[in-house]
Amino acid sequence: MMSYEEWLNCILNAAQDISSRAFQEEAWKAEGNVASSPDEVYQVLMEDCTPDLFFETYGKTVTDGQVQCWNELRSRLERYYDKMPRYSDPAQVLNDPEWERVRQAAARFVQAFNQRSGERAE
Repeated sequence: MMSYEEWLNCILNAAQDISSRAFQEEAWKAEGNVASSPDEVYQVLMEDCTPDLFFETYGKTVTDGQVQCWNELRSRLERYYDKMPRYSDPAQVLNDPEWERVRQAAARFVQAFNQRSGERAE
C-alpha cells in the first residue's frame, strides 16, 4: 500500500488533470505529447488511485470540507461517466457544459487539499 502522502498525491494529480482544460486540450488530441482520453482521466482517478478506499482508510485525517468536495467530484464524475458513450469524442466532451462542471468540482477538490497543506500536488 502507498503511504498517505503518495496516495493523496496520486489522487490530487489525477483530479488536477480532470480540472485542467489545458491538459485535456493537449492530451486528448491525436498528435499530442501526452496520451489520454476522457475515459482515461476517469480510470486513473477512480480505479488507479482508489480514492474511496483512501477516504475510508484516512477519513479521520481530512476535514469535512475536503470530504464534501470529494463527494461532489465523485458524484459529478460518475454521473458524467455513466452517460458517456464507450468511444466518446474528446472535442465534444471538452466543450460540454456538464464536463465543465466536473472540471470545476475537481478544481474545488484540489483546492480544498492545497489550502490545508499550503502546497500544490506535484
